[in-house]
Amino acid sequence: MSDDFGTVNVRRGERSREIEVLRQHYQSHREALTRMAGEAPTEHLAAEYHRLIADIDNSLRKLDELEGHGGAAPAATPGQRPLVVPADTIGSYDVPPATGGSSSRIVLIVLAGLVVLAAIAWMIWRASSDRQTPERPVVEQPATTTTAAAAPVETATVVPTASQASIRVTPAVQDYGIIRRGTRAVRQFELTNTGETAVTIEVTRSACRCLYYDYNNKKIPPKARETITVTVDAARAKAPTVDEQLTVTAKEDPSATATIGVRAAIK
Repeated sequence: MSDDFGTVNVRRGERSREIEVLRQHYQSHREALTRMAGEAPTEHLAAEYHRLIADIDNSLRKLDELEGHGGAAPAATPGQRPLVVPADTIGSYDVPPATGGSSSRIVLIVLAGLVVLAAIAWMIWRASSDRQTPERPVVEQPATTTTAAAAPVETATVVPTASQASIRVTPAVQDYGIIRRGTRAVRQFELTNTGETAVTIEVTRSACRCLYYDYNNKKIPPKARETITVTVDAARAKAPTVDEQLTVTAKEDPSATATIGVRAAIK
């Protein structure tokens, strides 16, 4: 027996072991995918499982062809159409075992198997994620009306202001006319308390020192009236005319004032 023949047998045995390992991986993943397809939560995911199963079946068929014998096509999974391989393509995989092209073909098959295994692993991970994350029921929350706590209303402290006093004298001016020297003339003025509080009044002294007043010194209630009598003493008048403006003031509120006008001619 030549050395070349022994080398071919060794290579053939190694390739057979590699093909057997791949076949076992494919079959285990095919079984896992078959179970997952039956338990798939959606039709779309089940179709993806069936597509991967078809890819595994195709890879197993190619492994059988690579070993030099055709394997029977696996039974079609329910809901999956069987994979039909054209007859004219089957012979394309028959390569003499001793040729160098078989090694490159095995490498390609191994790479294709790794891609398929990666896709299977991704599908398994996705299925487990979908299974572990159940859909949460949507619970409609009843509408609640949140009533904000009423903020304390700051009430301004109103300090009651004292009612302002107000007085009025009518008539404001009186003309006494001509008064003979040595005689007296008398006129009356009416004072009205137009404010809201009772007041006590006082009248300023005249500049000529010839006027005399007579009025009530008691408090005048609100809206009440009081008479002020003003007398002109012509004997005491030094000038031939009298023209005085007398100020009437409320003692309780000095800002409340009124004026009495007195005019006279002394002869």
